[in-house]
Amino acid sequence: MGLFSRFARGNLHLTRIEAFSDGVFAIIVTLLVLELKVPELHDHVSVGELWAGLLGILPKFLSWLISFVIVCKFWLNHHHVLSLASHATYGLAWINSLFLMFQSFVPFPTALMGEYPDNALAVSFFGCVMALNTVMFMWLNWYILRNLIKPELAGAEDPHIILKSWVGPLSYLVGASCAWWWNVHAAFVVYALTPLFFITPPEPAGGRG
Repeated sequence: MGLFSRFARGNLHLTRIEAFSDGVFAIIVTLLVLELKVPELHDHVSVGELWAGLLGILPKFLSWLISFVIVCKFWLNHHHVLSLASHATYGLAWINSLFLMFQSFVPFPTALMGEYPDNALAVSFFGCVMALNTVMFMWLNWYILRNLIKPELAGAEDPHIILKSWVGPLSYLVGASCAWWWNVHAAFVVYALTPLFFITPPEPAGGRG
């Protein structure tokens, strides 16, 4: 218990954690776009060849678009969740760091799915990674609501928000299952629709002004 009690200590500045988190998010969305390469043409004036090349990278574009929206949704909800905390403990700092670690991994499954859009393993792997990322965010949210929520906000947040949040990882796993048992294109659709859940943070009871 002594080890775990140490994580409840500390009165760290939330601004430092927010700044570090924003920097990581900024790097992630930058890395995502690096997979979009300009098609190489044998005939530089051939419209048909360029059009074929652009169609060839369409799966990479879709993968980038889906991941960009997902990461931005995480960033927006992350900002909201940190705003609920009265201060930061070592526990919050480490849970947040673990969440960011999994976020920083997002460009890899994005590139994998974009490169092999017809491969069930590549497409389902993307869904599993996003499900795990969502669970990590839920852990961060739960920790703040349980231990660090501002006194004036106590009772204002939806008491069932963590339970409702399970729609995220379950939807990503449905997409991963579609890739294996039905159609990889259906998985792309599920992945594109899932960020619409909590596309904006939930409003507290009575609003927050």
